[in-house]
Amino acid sequence: MHLLRRCVFAWSLAGLLAGLVHAQVTLNGDAVVYFGAAANTSAPASIDETKVKEATTEWQTIQAEGVRPGSARYRLLAAEMDKRIREAVKNVAAGASKDLVVRSGDVANAQGKEIVDLTDKVIAKL
Repeated sequence: MHLLRRCVFAWSLAGLLAGLVHAQVTLNGDAVVYFGAAANTSAPASIDETKVKEATTEWQTIQAEGVRPGSARYRLLAAEMDKRIREAVKNVAAGASKDLVVRSGDVANAQGKEIVDLTDKVIAKL
């Protein structure tokens, strides 16, 4: 029984270490991921969330009409804005061969990988 426990411990430790070795980038705790997963990325990218948001028609409507945060209309517009941004990010990331797109500044450790800024391409896609 003692040998069985050691084997189970060894396998558990090996699995944990394998997970750490394959982690490609480390994100901040409050990171916003628009596309992909940090655990298996080889080509990360980021976007300036504020600039992208401000380029959407939904945000422009919210600002122009003074739509109150928390109102039903605000929530609907914000949901449409998020959907539009995520679709544009997905399309741009595929075209740029990127497998992770996060908000600028959300990568805590890039593990030596270059993080490409896709903000202008995403805005153009909107």
